[in-house]
Amino acid sequence: MLIPHDDFKVSRIVKSDFMDIGDLDVPGLRKAHGYWDKVRADRVGPPRREFRLEALPAEIIPCMAVVDFIGPPLDFYYRFFGTRMVEIAGQELTGRRYHADKITGYGFVNAEIFPIMIESRRPVCSRTRWVSVRGFDITTTTVRLPLSEDGETITGGVTANSFQTGHV
Repeated sequence: MLIPHDDFKVSRIVKSDFMDIGDLDVPGLRKAHGYWDKVRADRVGPPRREFRLEALPAEIIPCMAVVDFIGPPLDFYYRFFGTRMVEIAGQELTGRRYHADKITGYGFVNAEIFPIMIESRRPVCSRTRWVSVRGFDITTTTVRLPLSEDGETITGGVTANSFQTGHV
């Protein structure tokens, strides 16, 4: 179901949990993780140039973002922000920096979880259930995948998302 972007403004977070990779129950997210794992080989993450969005199923690409980490302090530059992400955020974030550009209304979960991914040096999966200001019950399942230009230092990340909506 497509919902106008104003309906995605967060009223309240109902519940947010981390998940094990093995518990991912969204086929597109499992495929994104599997592809990432294949191209990373024995590195902490693949370089951005080796992680090719076009190698993924077409239906997941609009629900993805690719970021470069810059700083300190940590900020993230949106290199790619999929069309479904634009619908949900109500704004195009490609080419923008989260903190420096003072992006509001979207990305706060990434701001909390990207540092966990960087510190743990591994993918991080989460599921967040939230209610929009217009009463939509939304569950977002996300896998965040590290990128590394040198195979050791985490220099960016990929998010792949699944959005399920209903009305409260």
